[in-house]
Amino acid sequence: MAEPIADYDVKKNLVRYACPNCGDRLTSELADAGLEDRCPQCACIFIVPGANEKLKAEELWRITRAEELATRRSAQELKELKQQSVKARTVQAAALKASSDKKLQLDRDPLFEWWIYAAMASLLLAVAAGPHMLAAVTTDKSYLVVVIIVLFALGVFLNFSGVRQLRVEYVCAAACVDLLQSPEGLKSVLQGMPAGIFHRHVQDLGNIARYDESFTQDSLVTLLYSRLMAKAKVVEILSSILVSLGLIGTILGLIAMTGGLSATMDSLSSEDAGSLLIGMRATMSGLGTAFYTTLVGALFGSVVLRLLNNVYTSNVDHLVSYVASTAEVKIVPRLKQIARARKSSVGGGAV
Repeated sequence: MAEPIADYDVKKNLVRYACPNCGDRLTSELADAGLEDRCPQCACIFIVPGANEKLKAEELWRITRAEELATRRSAQELKELKQQSVKARTVQAAALKASSDKKLQLDRDPLFEWWIYAAMASLLLAVAAGPHMLAAVTTDKSYLVVVIIVLFALGVFLNFSGVRQLRVEYVCAAACVDLLQSPEGLKSVLQGMPAGIFHRHVQDLGNIARYDESFTQDSLVTLLYSRLMAKAKVVEILSSILVSLGLIGTILGLIAMTGGLSATMDSLSSEDAGSLLIGMRATMSGLGTAFYTTLVGALFGSVVLRLLNNVYTSNVDHLVSYVASTAEVKIVPRLKQIARARKSSVGGGAV
């Protein structure tokens, strides 16, 4: 009968203990804990101690191993995502190059339209209110004009970046439609790296078609339109803020003008010429603030920014309509045909 040993010491995966019969000092691997062994001196059979420590070490090893695997898996997934992003950008770059080489016929060029409208808006500002804009910046003591100009520049930047991205989407859509005309085009689009919203839209339709042969694209089109219009809503909010700041400047200017008029009236009663001039200057300064902030806010917010934002929204409408109509005519019927053929083959095999 093997004898258990209660007195032992575990260090660095080694178990040190004494033979329960002759007391000779023995050393075993922790991996042998819980197994029977024989004393080399007296041939006494005993159970190597340290079973609990062995279980703890094995559990710790499993946790460490799992963390290492998870870290490697995360690193691998991150690497794959980066590779996919690089491939997608490569596809977009190739499509843009093909567009610049006139090999792709764009359905619409939003960036060209944006430059036309921007030139028209700049000409309007220069002719209608050019000198007043400079005077507004130099004479406004409330600095609301500067705030309006900064927010206007932010809105123009967001609008331009959105329009530029829309042009990339048009180019990628044209490249995808060109690829669909080849015999294996649909298969390449469904299995390739998605480059652009049209490509992703087709892949989403393909995934839905696997489970529903009578699918529609209405929900996908609605979601696509909502995503694209999100940036336009930000610019629209900035436009409204500019108009509101102009109105706030009007109120502040009137308040300052009221204070100046009060000082002017006091100076008239006291016949103090210096105080009269100071009151008149405060009155005119407040009146200038009221008029200039309203002018700048209205021109930048209500006219220019909304005009440029209209370029983005109209192109979003056109792009979504183009994606939906092209998919409805060229993609959806083929995907439904493939889905019905797949269902028939599965049903035939089951019979």
